[in-house]
Amino acid sequence: FYTILVSGSDDGNGNSDTNILVAVDTVNGYVYGVSIPRDSKAVWDGKSHKINAAFGKGGMTKLAEVVSDQLGIPVDYTVSVDLTGFEALVEAIGGVYFDVPYNMDYHDQYQDLVIEQEKGYRKLNGDDAMQVIRWRKNDSNSPYGNPQIGDSGRMQIQQDFLKAVIKQLLQLKNVVNPGKLAEVFRELSLIHISEPTRQEE
Repeated sequence: FYTILVSGSDDGNGNSDTNILVAVDTVNGYVYGVSIPRDSKAVWDGKSHKINAAFGKGGMTKLAEVVSDQLGIPVDYTVSVDLTGFEALVEAIGGVYFDVPYNMDYHDQYQDLVIEQEKGYRKLNGDDAMQVIRWRKNDSNSPYGNPQIGDSGRMQIQQDFLKAVIKQLLQLKNVVNPGKLAEVFRELSLIHISEPTRQEE
């Protein structure tokens, strides 16, 4: 039984934007995952912080330490994901079929962020995918209205999309041609995997 902390950042503030603690039960053949809201309260050095600030404080090592302390669960491995490179992964597997749950219409000049996605099931390319997993609300003057799903709703979309990615990765054309995926990981430094933090028994 292993635990893996998966974290990624896409907002440029130095903190982790997405955190998912994954549990892998190799005996019974199950994988479980739980999202950790980035604004969750955490305490270290005698002070309260948002838990995602641990990443900005000391990278994955500090974040894993804080998550383990807060939840009382050892973290065996950590995976740091560059979400800007996530687009390349989606492109490498030929796009991902996904049911976009909302009409998405959001523009932020400060972040140079444009999200324009229509509701419905279709194949998303890398740029589409990044727009979908970053969306939390529409512009106040959007013709689609102004649904605001917040962080909890965005975490659900991210989890659903990751399931779709895994399903796509397991298709035969990707399983038999792993070299293309490995090249994406290597060239873009998309994923950094830590050494185990808990000794094997």
